[in-house]
Amino acid sequence: MEPKFVTLPAIKLVGFAIKTTSTDGENSKAIPAFWDDYMTGGKMEKLHAENFIKKHDEYGVCFQVDMETGEFEYVIGVEPIEGAEISNDYHVCEVPPATYAVFSTSPCSAADFAQNIQGTWHDIFNEWFPKSGYEYAPNCVDFELYDDRCMSDEGKICDIYIPVIKK
Repeated sequence: MEPKFVTLPAIKLVGFAIKTTSTDGENSKAIPAFWDDYMTGGKMEKLHAENFIKKHDEYGVCFQVDMETGEFEYVIGVEPIEGAEISNDYHVCEVPPATYAVFSTSPCSAADFAQNIQGTWHDIFNEWFPKSGYEYAPNCVDFELYDDRCMSDEGKICDIYIPVIKK
């Protein structure tokens, strides 16, 4: 598990959001269900048909809401064109600038994609972080980036961006 490291400026996103929690693994059910609804309920087509889209890569981002309860906001979004007018139908947010360790999932089938992503998250926090010399950067957010490598039924790959600082 060797990540690449990149430093990114703030990223504005437009899309849809839900609130969930990590308590009792709630997020492990809520987020895949949210994606399923997004992809099959017309939201994806609606968003990608908008004229404000800069590029069609999709982000899945966790924004911490309440440290005590573990509640957070999960956003599915795309980058808009700078200065574009955005309707109130959409959630607008910004990923803060950070240096990221970027991990790619191993290629897999569509049927195994969600499980493969969850397994990669597990490996990042349970195997890579303890040995890495890095820690999670404060006041930052992590995200998954879904680009063209996610669009086929076989060989699907997703990148996971973890904000880091040296220990």
